[in-house]
Formats: sequence, structure tokens, C-alpha cells
Amino acid sequence: MASGAGQSCSDPVFLSLISLPEGMSAEEAAEIVGRESSLDTRTMRYALKKTPPCIISRVPAVVAREALAALKAHGGDGFAPSMADIESLGPTLKIKDMRLESGGVVFDLWRGPTITLVTTDIDFLIRVHLSDASTAPPQFQTLPSSLSYTNPTLFSSSYSWGMGGAYGASLAVYATVAANYVAYRESDRITTISHKLDIHAKDGRVFQVDGDKFGYRILGDQRGHSDNVNIDHMCELFAHLNPEAVVDPYFSFWKPPPGYKLIKIPMMKINKDDPAFAFYSRWSALMYRHVMGTGH
Repeated sequence: MASGAGQSCSDPVFLSLISLPEGMSAEEAAEIVGRESSLDTRTMRYALKKTPPCIISRVPAVVAREALAALKAHGGDGFAPSMADIESLGPTLKIKDMRLESGGVVFDLWRGPTITLVTTDIDFLIRVHLSDASTAPPQFQTLPSSLSYTNPTLFSSSYSWGMGGAYGASLAVYATVAANYVAYRESDRITTISHKLDIHAKDGRVFQVDGDKFGYRILGDQRGHSDNVNIDHMCELFAHLNPEAVVDPYFSFWKPPPGYKLIKIPMMKINKDDPAFAFYSRWSALMYRHVMGTGH
């Protein structure tokens, strides 16, 4: 689907910068775009501090067209996909197992038919590690005797709250317990990391090797002892199958724009898709297709 197809002038799009005009600073580009479009120059100055490729802002389609025309007139490049464009790439097709055959690579999907993808149809490889910090529920803890409100140290100069009596003592107890509770919560924080590889096909489909749900049997003797290593090996395998495929490991450098959580693709909840990565993977595929002139 071509970016912006079927949009009205007021529909919001994600105005995206791919490259600044050669030899031009972000400040100079902001002045030009601000002068030749409806975008506010100060907003552009702030937005263009990001390292391209990046999303500048979500704006009406007509405003994006003005800004892109100004940018391209001076040798820069950008594009402005709508949420519908991003969602048009469809669901994340999670791979259960795969094998190589003469016709290409065969994917057994978790939810869907067995599919053979011709290796030359491998378009882009988006590699990511997603971290998810969670905290175990706190356990009930009795206060140590040193925090008893009858403890005379609570009334010492080190606990001078400017209020005397039981009220001042209770504040001291609360502050100490709160500090201990925060330390307890932080020490009990658990961070899990999921490694994933999105495989974009030239027809727009998005397949995924999810390290949480994949056995890596295809790697044979090259199978490592961690998802981190194995996803890297999978990325190398697909890059070997099609050396023309673009490899993108840049998700961690990208800042999601306001509105990214509105993305809706089939099976999103079932697949436990991370909204930011689902958005980025599809946005970046549209960007590469724009640059290569192969957009749908």
C-alpha cells in the first residue's frame, strides 16, 4: 500500500525524516520547513534534534505534504505513513518451526498454514531485544524493633521534622519504612529480555522468530546456549539466504511517537505483540521500501 493512499487532507500521518539536505544542519532545515509549510519553526527545531531516520510529529496529511515538499526541494528526504499504512502489513505471523527446502525456507506457523518463502523474497530483517521489568509482590514484613514509635532515637536531632510528639515520630517511622520498602522493591525487580527477529517478505507479510517460542532446530550444530546468540545466528542465516536483505538492529535507538499504542493488527493480544516494536518494524519496512522505490 502506498503511503498516504486514500487519505483525506485532515487525516493524521506520521511525518518522518529519512535524511537532511546534504550539508544542511538540523537548525537550517527547521527554518526552511517552518518557512515553507504550516509547521511551527520552533517545533521543527526541537523535532529535528532527533537522529534520522525518525518520526518528527503526527500531523494532518496536508501539513505533512507541505513539509515533505519543502524538505525534498532542498535535497532531503522523508515520508509520511498513516496508521492505516502501518497496519496494512497485517499480523505478526509467528514461526513454530522451519526448514530449508529446494523451493526456499518452509515456515510452520503457530497459527496458520505451512508457508514456503522463496529466499529472494526475504526483504528486511528487524532484530530486537525487548526488556520487560516487573516487580514481585511485596511480602508482609513486621517493623524491626529499632523502628518502634517508642524508640527514643526517633525524637533525636537526626529526626528533626519541626513537629513534636507522636505525629513527628510517625512521620519518621513512615519515612524510614518507605525508604526500606523502595529498596526492597528495587532489589526484587526482575527484568526479562525477549529476543525476536521480524522477517519481512516482499509481498508485505511479517513473519517472526520469537525466542520465547522457538526451538532453533534449524541451526543444528550452530545452536547456542542463549536466545541472544541464537537470534543472531538466525539473522545471519537469513542474510546468507538473501544477501540483498536489509538488516535493521536499530530499534533501541528509536523513540516511539505519540499515538503508537493505537496500532491494531490481527492477533496482537494473542501474540503478545509489543506495540512499540510492532509499530517500528512496520514503519521501518515502509521506510526502506520508500527509499528503494518498492513501496506497495
